[in-house]
Amino acid sequence: MKIYLMFPPATQGKPPANCSTPVALKSDLELEKILEQMAGGDEKIYAACEEALFRPLQSMQTITHRHEVLQDVLRNKEIVRQFYLLVSEVEKIPRIYSSPTRILENFNNAVWQLSSFTKILRDLRDLLDKTGGKFQSAGFRHLYATFREQMPDSFFREVQKHLQELQESEILIGAKLGSDLQSIEYTLLRREKGLGLRWRFSPSYTINGEKNPHELEDLRRRRERALNRAKEILMQAARYLHSFLSTLQAELAFYLGCLNLIEKLQAIGMPYCLPTLLPLNTKDRSWRNLYDVSLALIKGSPVVGNDLDAKGKNLFIITGANQGGKSTFLRSIGQAQLMAQCGMPVGAESFTAPLRRDIFTHFKRGEDNWMQRGKLDEELERMSRIAGFLQRDSLVLFNESFAATNEREGAEICRQITQALIDNDVEVFSVTHLYTFAVSFLDHEKAEFLQAQRLEDSRRTFKILPGKPQETAYGEDLYRKIFHNG
Repeated sequence: MKIYLMFPPATQGKPPANCSTPVALKSDLELEKILEQMAGGDEKIYAACEEALFRPLQSMQTITHRHEVLQDVLRNKEIVRQFYLLVSEVEKIPRIYSSPTRILENFNNAVWQLSSFTKILRDLRDLLDKTGGKFQSAGFRHLYATFREQMPDSFFREVQKHLQELQESEILIGAKLGSDLQSIEYTLLRREKGLGLRWRFSPSYTINGEKNPHELEDLRRRRERALNRAKEILMQAARYLHSFLSTLQAELAFYLGCLNLIEKLQAIGMPYCLPTLLPLNTKDRSWRNLYDVSLALIKGSPVVGNDLDAKGKNLFIITGANQGGKSTFLRSIGQAQLMAQCGMPVGAESFTAPLRRDIFTHFKRGEDNWMQRGKLDEELERMSRIAGFLQRDSLVLFNESFAATNEREGAEICRQITQALIDNDVEVFSVTHLYTFAVSFLDHEKAEFLQAQRLEDSRRTFKILPGKPQETAYGEDLYRKIFHNG
């Protein structure tokens, strides 16, 4: 049985590759807060959303498929939550590991597991029977058809009948005679009609275990030889059903995480949208009211969003006043790109962007506590590691990179790296205070310049608007604010 909530049937197979720098992305883009709010304390939801977030999709078909399933979830919130609670019962059923010395125990545990899994499946089928008509997406329609066609009432009656037979205390064993009249090919037998009656009137004897321990041990071994093959089949069936239910739980968990996030954003009055993705080689971007989702969740109140409409650009240089919202703006772009490419909603009124093969961040770091190397050495080494993973049509976000040295040297390093990236069709967003670096691209046809807005009275609006680089970052504003000289 296949589950197609995360992927349409045509794209099943090798999963998308993991991001090359998930640890850096999680830290630089402050994704932990987003994942925590999506999970709401549920470890399975956290794991499912984290797995999806760091495996950006390259298929617009798959992203559209997830959008359709998510819209179904939004239309049927309580049904999906009930469905998730039912399937989560699988967590209460411990796994069984085959042991050659515990055959009877494994046999009995496998029967118990199958009984428990069957009950969950029956409850899920009954819920889908009642509510399946309310779902419209291909993913949920396929799930409904799977349960309806492969698990009719006759299926559960047959399974229950077999499980009851296996749970009976008396075991019927068959064997053949081998050489020297040795018993071979021990087999667990089904009790066909009339066989049980003949068995009860067959010759028999009772073993006194205290007086004849060796005979009792011999009988135990014969029984285990007969049960061994049945045990393996039962355990294989139990593992299959456990895998099916666990996969269904994980796929539902992703959508519940998206639902939780949407409800959190709605509660604080912030918009969300299902993004529009463009082909890999596109160099167009546009959005309305794009904002830093983690900041909004931390504050628990509305935050400033930004607009953009750029065509044919693959270099964006952001300059302007200190503490004007540049880093926050950069985080919002990285968050939105990752969220868009895993089929999640994005924190914006609208968001259109090209697919990217991979996403990288190169944000400034603190000093090396062990004083083994300088900040510039660390930045260059980190850039070298990123370069080892880079492909065309990737996205790199720089945040005040290579500013640990003097203006002339830092600007030249930054210029050469940036030029090499955009020449090889890598999209770059760069927040910088290096004026010499910024103005070196003023005449570049694929460069877009943005600036953190500062009002005449030195107040910051946290809006990022089109604007050419300025030589000053208005550090004196911060000085006056801190020392009350303004």
